[in-house]
Amino acid sequence: RPEPTVDERAPNPVVDLAAAALEASAKMESVANFETNSNSIANQDIEWYNKGVGLIEDKKYREALSCFDRALPSFAGDDEMVIRILNGRGNALYYLEDYPKCVESYHKAMVINPKGVQGKTLYNMGTAYAEMQRFGDAIKCFEQAIPRGLDKDQQKLAKEQIRRCNILLKEQQRKMS
Repeated sequence: RPEPTVDERAPNPVVDLAAAALEASAKMESVANFETNSNSIANQDIEWYNKGVGLIEDKKYREALSCFDRALPSFAGDDEMVIRILNGRGNALYYLEDYPKCVESYHKAMVINPKGVQGKTLYNMGTAYAEMQRFGDAIKCFEQAIPRGLDKDQQKLAKEQIRRCNILLKEQQRKMS
């Protein structure tokens, strides 16, 4: 079998580096001046939301909050995404134990579409209220959560939370009187 031959002469092309730099610069300007497709912007912003959700799963709550904050302004006209992002922020703030801001974020989401509030959001908000020892507000949230899409186990858990909060509320009232 014949061996492949190697050309001993190395190619020595002459390259005008200045011209190449100008050409590259011109191409970059034309790319920068090209109108960005709104879908690519939306996809990038959805990626920030998705990244935030993933970071919550990875227990990186501060980073998740940052991602949600970065995605939020881009969806000003999309109520469904704003609600999702605000609920994501609420979840991150809950895990960061910033309960007042957590409740505020959930509340902002609820105001956008009061009829579309999910039981899970109300349950989470109730839990945050309970952490702040605002047991009356927590009970209201848990009661409203039950008929809004919770499965049987979640409903049972919400009822148990109501029972616990009632006990704690009575104890709190007893101490105040």
